[in-house]
Amino acid sequence: MSQENVEIVQSAFEAWDRGDREAILEVCDEDIVVVQAAELPGVPALQTGHSGVLEAFELWPGYWDDFRIEILRTFDLGQHVVVTTDQSGRSKDSGIEVTAQFSFLFTLSDGKITEWRIFLRESEALEAVRLPE
Repeated sequence: MSQENVEIVQSAFEAWDRGDREAILEVCDEDIVVVQAAELPGVPALQTGHSGVLEAFELWPGYWDDFRIEILRTFDLGQHVVVTTDQSGRSKDSGIEVTAQFSFLFTLSDGKITEWRIFLRESEALEAVRLPE
């Protein structure tokens, strides 16, 4: 089941890349919980449901031109999948090119993503998997 979970998460990233919102929502549970990194100013800490997913996916590209996500590593952890990415773009306000690394912890159940947590450091995402749920 865990390889299937990796494929589900990869399909969400591929759908985002081609702008296919419906395909993203197809792999997300209707009651999904999205938890943003606490260190990020000006973003909601918690988003829920399909509307929360769409809001989270639209949040960052709204600030950047040429916004890109490159997957660096994927960790298959059973019902959890951790994906570490480089994200880059040029600020719409200043024109400055920025690259930052983010890690995502996805929890899956019955073939759907039920939780999506965002971290600034890969080590935090991996550590979160080890915490009791």
